[in-house]
Amino acid sequence: MTPPSASASSAGANPVGRLRAKRTADLNRRSREREARWRNQRYSVPYPTDGPKISLGVLWAVAAVAAALRFWPALLALAGAVAVLGALQTGHAWARHTTSDRRMTALLAGVTVAGSAAGTLGLGITVVLSVLAAMGFAAFGVTHRARSAEERRSAIFQLADVTIRSAIPIGIAAGSLVALASVDAGAALTLIVFVSAYEAGDFLIGTGSANAVEGPVAGVVSLAVVAFGFFLFYPGPLGGETFPLFAILTALCAPVGQIAASAILPRGDAWAPALRRLDSYLLAAPLFVLLL
Repeated sequence: MTPPSASASSAGANPVGRLRAKRTADLNRRSREREARWRNQRYSVPYPTDGPKISLGVLWAVAAVAAALRFWPALLALAGAVAVLGALQTGHAWARHTTSDRRMTALLAGVTVAGSAAGTLGLGITVVLSVLAAMGFAAFGVTHRARSAEERRSAIFQLADVTIRSAIPIGIAAGSLVALASVDAGAALTLIVFVSAYEAGDFLIGTGSANAVEGPVAGVVSLAVVAFGFFLFYPGPLGGETFPLFAILTALCAPVGQIAASAILPRGDAWAPALRRLDSYLLAAPLFVLLL
């Protein structure tokens, strides 16, 4: 029988074993660096790998494309459900830091998305009404809790701020996607393909990156490749001249939208996967609607 010390010596002398140990140590180090960056940077964009992230992303993209092309009210139900869930999760994240009402944020997000059934005008009207409702809710909600006029004003501002930021941005993103599909299904398809291409490259590279740059760069490259192939076979309603401009617009808005989602949350690494599902649409979808 080989002594234990001899086995350890032979394993240590094995080049393959040393290479595996070095690779494992490097992966662990990069993982610690990523998690430290997510914790310490206010506007960090985390890449959690727990759970079926890739399969859920693919399922969302396929379902959104099918709904946009075949029956846009189905996209209203799909995007509306994600927006309501995202508002609930965002309100829950804020509840650990300040006063928040998750039911109100979910209601306002749902109302905002529902307004998109009447097109861009309907979405704009419901956004204004939802903001006013959030302010009224905040004023009524702190009436009996504040001990002085100054405390009351501060509490109203905080509650209104949390309610609006938890409900309105994600409602606008989902509602803009629905409004776009109701006006032109091809434009909605183009946006979903662009964003999905960006998110695929960003997630696949960003999960293994120790810095915050490689993921978005990979996402932009992926979007450019997919957009070029998409343009060859289906330039769609955007036309030959404007198609590249919309691709560039998405490449700029998608990473900024991810940072905006971090600004919406109390911390960049706060748990709100439904909000993160729509974060790349936060700026891109409204701009598509306005510029189409």
